[in-house]
Amino acid sequence: MGLDTAEHRGNDRLAMVVLTGMVFCGAILLFGLEPLAGRLLTPYFGGAAHVWLTCLMFFQAVLFVGYLYAHLFARKLGVWHLAILALPLVNLPLQMHAQPDPHAPLLHLLYVLSLYVALPFAVLSTTAVVAQAWLSQSRIGRHQEPYPLYAASNAGSLIALLGYTFVAEPLMGVKLQSVAWSLTYVLYAALVVASWYLLRPGTGPAAEPEGQGSPASAAATIGAATYGKWLLLSCLPSAFLLAVTNYIALEVGSFPLTWILPLALYLGSFIVTFRTGGGVPRVLRNFWPEILLAGLLMFLLGPVHWLAIIGHLTVFFLVCLVCHGTLYELRPPASHLTNFYLAAALGGWVGGALISLGAPFVFPALYEYPIVMLLLAPTLWWCREKPYTRLLSSISYVAVVGRAVVVAFLVFLIVKEGWQTLQEPVRFRHRNFYGTYTIWDVASYPQNVRQLLHGRTIHGAQLLDPEGSLTPIMYYFIGGGIADVYETTPPARRMAVLGLGAGAAAAYVKPGETMVYYEIDPDNEGIARHWFTFLNECKGDVRVVVGDGRLAMQKIDRREPPYDIIHMDAFTGDGIPTHLLTREAVQIYLERLKDDGVILFHVSNRYYELRPIIKALACELGLTGAINVPTPKTALKANQSATWCIVLARDAGRLDGLLKKGWLPLGPGDGLREVTPWTDDYINIMLPLRDGIRERWDGFHFSSWMKSIWP
Repeated sequence: MGLDTAEHRGNDRLAMVVLTGMVFCGAILLFGLEPLAGRLLTPYFGGAAHVWLTCLMFFQAVLFVGYLYAHLFARKLGVWHLAILALPLVNLPLQMHAQPDPHAPLLHLLYVLSLYVALPFAVLSTTAVVAQAWLSQSRIGRHQEPYPLYAASNAGSLIALLGYTFVAEPLMGVKLQSVAWSLTYVLYAALVVASWYLLRPGTGPAAEPEGQGSPASAAATIGAATYGKWLLLSCLPSAFLLAVTNYIALEVGSFPLTWILPLALYLGSFIVTFRTGGGVPRVLRNFWPEILLAGLLMFLLGPVHWLAIIGHLTVFFLVCLVCHGTLYELRPPASHLTNFYLAAALGGWVGGALISLGAPFVFPALYEYPIVMLLLAPTLWWCREKPYTRLLSSISYVAVVGRAVVVAFLVFLIVKEGWQTLQEPVRFRHRNFYGTYTIWDVASYPQNVRQLLHGRTIHGAQLLDPEGSLTPIMYYFIGGGIADVYETTPPARRMAVLGLGAGAAAAYVKPGETMVYYEIDPDNEGIARHWFTFLNECKGDVRVVVGDGRLAMQKIDRREPPYDIIHMDAFTGDGIPTHLLTREAVQIYLERLKDDGVILFHVSNRYYELRPIIKALACELGLTGAINVPTPKTALKANQSATWCIVLARDAGRLDGLLKKGWLPLGPGDGLREVTPWTDDYINIMLPLRDGIRERWDGFHFSSWMKSIWP
């Protein structure tokens, strides 16, 4: 008997190792698929935060479908579940093709995701729940609680998310990523088959894990209140995830880290709470009201530096620990495991849909952040056992007084901030799938200015004085890099601009000349024409083509005359459309450019240093180029902004006029590092992000220290 017991123990350990490996590998594939899908979508939909958030909501929906399958069919199908593993082979190797409709981008994005990635994601989403169900139905399940497998699943998800960003994307092209993902899926399928045959679910007595209650409790039905708590504790953190991501992206920029950090913290909270002996950390159990108040205070005050952003992420993580810890403490016996995860997946999907689908059409600004915070308070109060008595019995008198002071201060700030908001010079707010627009009038010397903000980035400005309304300002000022390019191009020009903004480039158009704008947001033209006069008062012919600039230029009738200038003005915002900066994209621009024409890249950006990428493309395609020397800040006048530009041309002589104005030729001594050119297959967004952030750090006293750890 002793040998038999030892053999059983050895087999049990092997089964648990294989089962955990199955869950871990499935999670890596599942969350590796999310950024990979986003990367495959980039050439068609761009890389802004709204695309990522919509994808996130879509994957939450498919996760719910996978959990629904696990709840309804996994136990009944038994070994036939293994046949489901073959379904994703239809979509392998992963690839995507799309022709986006700018008037319905959301619907088309969801259609493309459904067509190309829904099936493999749905199959993989069943992994954690099916594994836990198999374990609870096996002989091993008598002494092994299944819920910690969910923590292993989230650990794999976290590794996949960070690994893709910092390892896979910088080192591999998208085709190699797709092949690697497909090969890993084969390994996953083998682990699933091995797990089934090692566990043999359903062949032994189904018993409850120790500590999970009696058979009577296992057979008990779950009340509506319990389902309501599961839904809310899943819905609100999910909504908070998207709200925090959107808010931080608006404040500091829409680059990969602003998307990945909140999601990593969200997954990390499951790892901490869904473990043996998990739940809400003791230190947080009674102080969640202060956490919520801190989040509201920071929202009202507004982040003005990186420490505030860290504060928002800290509050988000602590809220997730409280919500998901409470969710774990409310978990049912293993017999109702699939009910539990199905409700949690439904709540996560609803929370994501409310923010990504509902909020842009209901709120003109990011009001969902404080609304979610306010909804969390009654939810957590309701979900705690005897919250009022327990709370007062475990908090000191000083803490109670402290809470009263904080609440009073919060009320004061709300009134104060509300009054200041009424006094803001905001003329117009608008929000859609592509982000938020704000029009405001700014009193400045010597003339008042109207500005267009997309998120927190100024995308155009105009003097309010009618006599100077067509005088270009900000990045477009006379004497700046953009003005130099237009001034050195002979008249009777035909020009293209990718990115409309307020339409300020139209100020350079002379009688008899043509300027064609390519703008992906169909609402932008109406805003530019109503609130600014650049388009309506243009002295030449100006028109706006709605659609992605690269795709729209690719469709131009070859009988149309080519352009003298192709002005790439889509990189000043925080979401970089990387598909406009690949070798294939520049080849499209060259096909639409005159032999003596130029491509002007305006790359003034808070976070990305894009000039080395463009230099690499010039070398790859045999083009000549020049970069401007921005006007020093001390020499800038009112309503002028330092401008960073780079120009490419086929003929080196075409750039002589710019060199006479002080521009520097691309080549040795230009100060730009050597990098690998981007292609539709390979894009390393982290490199220009690192260089851009390092340049910003140079103005702070800790820059040398940061460079020592990030060379």
